[in-house]
Amino acid sequence: MQISQFFLNRDIKGAIEYMRDHEEFKDILPAYIAIFEACEYRTFDLPDILNNILRLYQIYFRDTFYCGLPETEAADKLLTQLKELLGLPDADETFLAGQLQTLFEKNGFHALFGKTQGYYGPYIWRDTVPTVYRVELPDATAEYTVNILKGFVFRSWMDYLTFGRFGTGGWASPDGTINCIEQAYDFESERFLVSLLKHEAQHTIDMKRFPGIVSAELEYRAKLVELHYSGNLELLQKFLSEADESKINDGHAIASAKLRRAFADTDQSDLSCIQARALELLHADTREMEEKYGKQAASKT
Repeated sequence: MQISQFFLNRDIKGAIEYMRDHEEFKDILPAYIAIFEACEYRTFDLPDILNNILRLYQIYFRDTFYCGLPETEAADKLLTQLKELLGLPDADETFLAGQLQTLFEKNGFHALFGKTQGYYGPYIWRDTVPTVYRVELPDATAEYTVNILKGFVFRSWMDYLTFGRFGTGGWASPDGTINCIEQAYDFESERFLVSLLKHEAQHTIDMKRFPGIVSAELEYRAKLVELHYSGNLELLQKFLSEADESKINDGHAIASAKLRRAFADTDQSDLSCIQARALELLHADTREMEEKYGKQAASKT
């Protein structure tokens, strides 16, 4: 077993034992022992009140991922202590999160509170830089704005548990804007330029062009765009592995099921065949969407 499996299983006690048995972890092991066995929590270059807040989250991580306290109990303890610290004993969770965010913002930081994959953990960073990209697509050129988040102090629980080795790469704002954590992305990579930029820019064009278009249709078209531009032969197989027509409320799963049918007769070992087939399917789908939703001019710049 590799150590990443312990982190994926949220088993820090097991990870520490694994480190003790493997010489290559001798440099990082003392840091884990300090936090999880000796309760010597990290401090940050922040005012005391903000450090005290982040200390409570660190205690919650230890309770949950090292001590094995049920998440609901650990969460109740965390929320109770946060309310006591802020002098808000009767606050509900939404109001508490708002007050925590305001406190960090008053001290010059951006902050996001809530859960990631079922566990609490804040994101605290210094700068949000809106960046406009000009994105070439098969049928249009679009401008797409991404927020680049820089200067992270705290990046939720997975980043904390793995000392930055794993962690969230970003999220979508309520208005649909994509937020990318600078340290998690290679901005020259296909993951960013194709799987994020071209995928999301295609969404924006399709939503303007075909009012009423549904999630599965959007995802099908955006995945075809990815496949047309991608130099990664494994991308199609990744999409096909996600296919599941029984998940009627999962646009990605339904779109992938349609891809599985559409590429059934394509040589899936030949990248150029996949790219050409993807473009052919996109154009065919555009004609179908125009019939279904009516023709509207695509947004071109």
